[in-house]
Amino acid sequence: MATLGYSFYPVHPGEVIKDEMEARNISQREFARQVDMSYTVLNELLNGKRSLSPTNALMFEAALDIPADALMNIQTKYNMQTARQDRKILMWLSKIPRVAAML
Repeated sequence: MATLGYSFYPVHPGEVIKDEMEARNISQREFARQVDMSYTVLNELLNGKRSLSPTNALMFEAALDIPADALMNIQTKYNMQTARQDRKILMWLSKIPRVAAML
């Protein structure tokens, strides 16, 4: 399958947010406290162990001024790249016949 302009490895939106917080010298614990978010949830998100939800994307936009739609686009690309690398999915896809009309 084509790469469709994706990077070599999937980039989770948590990496982008984590980099931004580090650049601003904001600790995870302090940030979690200020936005009333569980530290565990924040840490899992920043370390790519949890998907970014639209609600959380809006919260990061409000707190850090990172556009929520950009973060959600990164999450979608991450999900697609991860799925394209999943052997079970690839095996399943290889068994699906083409049904589109040929012109």
